[in-house]
Amino acid sequence: MKSHIRSEAKIGIIVIVAFAVFVWGLNYLKGVNLLKPSNYYHVYYNQIDGLVKSSPVMLDGFQVGLVRDIEYMYDHPGRIRVSLSLNSKLNVPAGSSAVLKSGLLGGPTLELKLGEQTGKFLESGDSLIAIREPGLMDELTGGLLQDIDLLVLRTDSLVSGVETLVGDGNLKSTLNSLQKTSHELEQVSGKLNQTMDNEIPAILGNINTASAELSGIGKKLNQIDFEGTVGILDRTLDEVENITLKLNSPDNSMGLLLNDKSLYINLSNTASSANDFLLDLRKSPKRYVHFSIFGNSKKD
Repeated sequence: MKSHIRSEAKIGIIVIVAFAVFVWGLNYLKGVNLLKPSNYYHVYYNQIDGLVKSSPVMLDGFQVGLVRDIEYMYDHPGRIRVSLSLNSKLNVPAGSSAVLKSGLLGGPTLELKLGEQTGKFLESGDSLIAIREPGLMDELTGGLLQDIDLLVLRTDSLVSGVETLVGDGNLKSTLNSLQKTSHELEQVSGKLNQTMDNEIPAILGNINTASAELSGIGKKLNQIDFEGTVGILDRTLDEVENITLKLNSPDNSMGLLLNDKSLYINLSNTASSANDFLLDLRKSPKRYVHFSIFGNSKKD
């Protein structure tokens, strides 16, 4: 009997140990080490972008914990509580935050950002500040997708306009007009080439002739004695200057005539006396002239 009880006890102990090992191994595979002490903190998000349990919590590129539990707050719709298990050796300062980052290829990750070292630390069970960085899909939805939608709308409008233009009968007449214009331009180009072939050589010949004539004129100008001509002009100017000096000088007759003020006054007085004489002669001609048709005269 005792032997039977001992066998059952051994089986029970083995089952309990196996179950404990199973639970420990299962948590270990999830990244939870039940033998390693840790502290628990809570973060509240409105959107977790597919974050799952056992996701790593990184600090400066090193894993310092993991996501222990995720729970939707049904009594507060729109809030999700994420429980973090962090190494007990890590002192988390007050004001620290948990930044949720969306991975480009993999799932989202949590990055721990420690607050300022003020000497105040959070205790196990406290809450961290929740920060969610916009992911690639957020940026696409907010900017690029809107631009793509706008581009698609403009493309549709452009295609519709082209279809309308193609369906319109005026397009054919426009193409015919362009073809006609192109033909006329081709004719004009041919005439222009013919003109250049026929007339341009004559024009160039005239230009060469004019250039030769100008060259001859230049040679004739080079033969002119500009130095002698300039010498003659200088002597002429000197003589004019001497004449001007003599006219301004009172040492000669012409200078006295031009510069003597008394001569001017005498001439002015003489002209005035002559004017008075003429006026008196007009008023009383008999005083100066005595004549008679019959040969006798009477004195007044």
